Amino acid sequence: MLAWGLPAVEVSALFSPERAAEDGRPLRAVLREWLDEMAGQRWARRDALSALAWCRALPGLAAVLPADAWWELLSHLLHRAAEADAAGAVGAHWDEEPLTHQLVAGELALTLAYLFPELTICRELAPQGARTVSAGLMDLLDDRGLLHARHLDQLPLLLACWTRCRLLGRRLKHGCWPRSADQPYRRLVRSALRLARRDGSHVFSDSATGPSGGEWLAAAATLGGRPKDRRLAELLLGGGKKKCRGGRHARLPSAAVHSEWAATAVLRPDWSPSAPRLTVLYADASCRMELSCGRDVLWSGTWTLDVQIDGEPVLPNSSWDAVCWVSDDDVDYLELEIGLGEGLRVQRQMLLARRDRFLLLADAVLSARPATIHYRGALPLCSATAWREACETREGALAGRKPRAMLLPLGLPEWLADRRGGELVVAGGSLELRQTATGRALWTPLFFDLDRSRVSKPLTWRPLAVAESHVVQPPDVAVGYRVALGKAQWLIYRSLASPQSRSLLGYNVCTETLVARFDREGEVDPLVEVE
Repeated sequence: MLAWGLPAVEVSALFSPERAAEDGRPLRAVLREWLDEMAGQRWARRDALSALAWCRALPGLAAVLPADAWWELLSHLLHRAAEADAAGAVGAHWDEEPLTHQLVAGELALTLAYLFPELTICRELAPQGARTVSAGLMDLLDDRGLLHARHLDQLPLLLACWTRCRLLGRRLKHGCWPRSADQPYRRLVRSALRLARRDGSHVFSDSATGPSGGEWLAAAATLGGRPKDRRLAELLLGGGKKKCRGGRHARLPSAAVHSEWAATAVLRPDWSPSAPRLTVLYADASCRMELSCGRDVLWSGTWTLDVQIDGEPVLPNSSWDAVCWVSDDDVDYLELEIGLGEGLRVQRQMLLARRDRFLLLADAVLSARPATIHYRGALPLCSATAWREACETREGALAGRKPRAMLLPLGLPEWLADRRGGELVVAGGSLELRQTATGRALWTPLFFDLDRSRVSKPLTWRPLAVAESHVVQPPDVAVGYRVALGKAQWLIYRSLASPQSRSLLGYNVCTETLVARFDREGEVDPLVEVE
């Protein structure tokens, strides 16, 4: 169980006394070497896990180690557990190393209390361990069970630690934590399910080195999750093809979630294993994104932002902030904003249409003065993702094991022969959109069709004239597009100046952003309107 959630490259190197003695060296010498190495140094997670391995082996070691060596090991583990608890009492490690603190002050303390209840000094560690893991569950998670984005990579190991503690608590007189901590733990299990890939690995983890398989998550759902979570774990990790949609009829929780406190969002239409999922982290000036479709992860990493004004680069002077979140029957929509120098702002928009099965990504660069704006945004493609360009037009396809998405760069001319405005290229393993405009603003929409049934359908997109008081507006005031994929068509509009009553295709709009479908009668049916 100590390997639960551990990156695959570390599992083979996971320390255990038995493995360390396999080369024929005396176990006492192995222990002496480990104690000398650990003496006085600050433990990292690998050291904490090795300490837990020694601790779990203590009962069996009593028969093979001399008494003085056995007691020295126990004393060292007791000292470390108390030391970690004292550091946590003054706030150390919480922000820097919450995982190590939970492993040592929490799990190690509970393990010692569980293994040696007849020893007063060990038995008295139980309240410390319970207090530590309870505080971790209460302080490190928000009310949706999400870790802050800066700690999200530690979610598998933290959940594994707390699940092992939950198992220990079944045999401890007062349990592993008070009942008030049960709810955060269950919420974390559900959050972990939202963030797990189809193969059970964790979002943003390296496919070659990240935690493989879903044993840690399946165990957490079985031992501590609610019945719905056990059902979701079976659905998501069992490899089935059955669809499982959210909403009242299926009586499932929403598959999408957003937490401003955690700086994390998951845009996902339903719990089906094949459903697309966009995960977004925005804790600082970088914005990390991962798009998965079924078993394929198309991109994972930082969506870079490079803006130049009149040839001079302009850098962020703040962090990303969430300014709008909408999640309803039609869409999941997230909008972020960041400040740049020179009085610039960038508003980043992400929309995943539930039934329409498309993803819209766009940056709006807003300047305080007219200028020549050069924009470059790059999405880091995964090594298994192939980019297939069209011959004469600018659309292309992203494919993993299967074709997954058709990409339409709406802000660029459809035909390659028209070289105005920018280009869409793959460079250095990233999909790059480069756009240039003169004025006070620039919008850079990318439309990803995620419906595989439309892969072979005819497609096209067109910029639309936007009028205000019967006067056509320049593209730094407002832009509009019409997208057609087979028989399905959508209307997309963005105001880049203050919203006013404007019209396009005879439809009046007063909002900042409109994304709508055309129904069978040709009427505009809004999916989302942002004021």
